Amino acid sequence: MSMSMLGRALRAVRSLLFPSSCMICGEHIAKQMHGICIRCRYEIPLTGYCHLAENPVKEHFAGLVPLVQGSAFLFYSGQSLWRDMVHRFKYGGEWAIAESMGRWYGAELRASALYDDVDVVIPVPLHPLKTLRRGYNQTRYLAEGIAHELGVEVCNGAVVRKRNNPPQARRRGSERWDNVESLFALRRVDLLRGRHVLLVDDVLTSGATLYACAEAILRELPDCRISVATLAVTQRILKE
Repeated sequence: MSMSMLGRALRAVRSLLFPSSCMICGEHIAKQMHGICIRCRYEIPLTGYCHLAENPVKEHFAGLVPLVQGSAFLFYSGQSLWRDMVHRFKYGGEWAIAESMGRWYGAELRASALYDDVDVVIPVPLHPLKTLRRGYNQTRYLAEGIAHELGVEVCNGAVVRKRNNPPQARRRGSERWDNVESLFALRRVDLLRGRHVLLVDDVLTSGATLYACAEAILRELPDCRISVATLAVTQRILKE
């Protein structure tokens, strides 16, 4: 880990444990509220999907994956502080934001009671080379925050990414689906057999990556039940 990356990580830990400013807007906060001020909490573009058994995220996967539940926490669109927040924890080393947002999201999932029978949470895995370059998998911290609130375990080694495919953000349309074909494989089937698995990712755009991950699990373990939870969702899928 480089010194700059180590410095960012230490600042992220300090801001999570001893926050004096909002993780989103930077304004001073008097006390910890998952590190996010009241104003930003009020202005967050929540979807409300985690409280709806039927919603656009779940419907997006209809005919592709037989989901038990599907959800996204907030809308990801335009130039906003919330979009910037995702970029900061995904590319800027501020992984503590992902865990904090995961706890907030997980608390809402728990309150909805729709996810009460989830047995295990799995973050969509990065390839080891990408993890090494970035220094962490931001989705893993998001998943840990969610799992903490749901009171279940995170399983990081059961599903692996077989190749270091190009980023989905650089692909359009059918290219996204071609880019993730046969991308994932199960390493530990014993950890998932017969369980309700919650797959966690940061942003839902086309759904191709989540589909590939779910398909890899169900191909080996058809008795598994799959739900998905992403922190953000683009407006694009709502128009499809």
